[in-house]
Amino acid sequence: MFKKENNKSSSSKFKKWRKLQEKRRLKHEKVQHVGRYHPDPGLKMTNSIQKRRLFRKTIPLLTIFGLTALISLYSIMPISRLASLDVSGGDKQTKIAVIKASGLNYYESLFSIWPDKSKIEKRISDKVGNVKSVKLSISRFNHVNLAITEYRTIGYVERDNLYYKLSSSGMTVNYGVEDFDGSYPVFYGFNNNRRLLKDMALQVDSIDKKVRGCISEIHFEPSKVDPERVHVYMNDGNEVIAQISTFSRKINYYPQYTAKMKFKGIIDLEVGAYAYPKN
Repeated sequence: MFKKENNKSSSSKFKKWRKLQEKRRLKHEKVQHVGRYHPDPGLKMTNSIQKRRLFRKTIPLLTIFGLTALISLYSIMPISRLASLDVSGGDKQTKIAVIKASGLNYYESLFSIWPDKSKIEKRISDKVGNVKSVKLSISRFNHVNLAITEYRTIGYVERDNLYYKLSSSGMTVNYGVEDFDGSYPVFYGFNNNRRLLKDMALQVDSIDKKVRGCISEIHFEPSKVDPERVHVYMNDGNEVIAQISTFSRKINYYPQYTAKMKFKGIIDLEVGAYAYPKN
């Protein structure tokens, strides 16, 4: 009897202990559940959008920094410096004048050349009178080429024993040479009168090519009566006295004048047209 009661009592205590443990376990799990972080799905989406926006804002900055680094690296490398300067078109005299007028120097930074491309082209056109147009280009990283187009050459102007190319525009090259192409006439005495030199150049340019090839020298010899007087020496030994403003119109008849002449003489075209022998 006593043993049965003890068994019942022990069983009852065990059940109470199990219930107590179960309560503790549930309480512990509840506490853990409350303390655990459960992210909101909507919050996850918001964070993803913010990350994408931040990435998009970062790309331009990274690009700028990258380009800056590349430019800085390029600027200190030899390929960023002028290695050679070539001029295409024109003779030696014109090429030397173009190079001097460009103001470019060996190993000069290309960063100072390319932005001023138009200014360099204009400077050459302004300083080199026989250059009609010029185009600057860069090839093989650091090789500069100046492609020029010239006005037609009609002669050379003599100054202090040097000869300066004269173009059909009436402008001369700033660089003189001692030797020149003898197939062109030489202009003398025009040093102090650029306006009349330009007028005379335009007159010579407008005459017939065949007649132009007969002219050897043109001397500016003004007088009180005629401030535009020129004395022209022809290749065939004859001489012509003329006025600048009417030169092209009258000199075109030169073959007809000489066809009637039976002597080497002087043809006066200032007033009318007549010839007389040399003294």
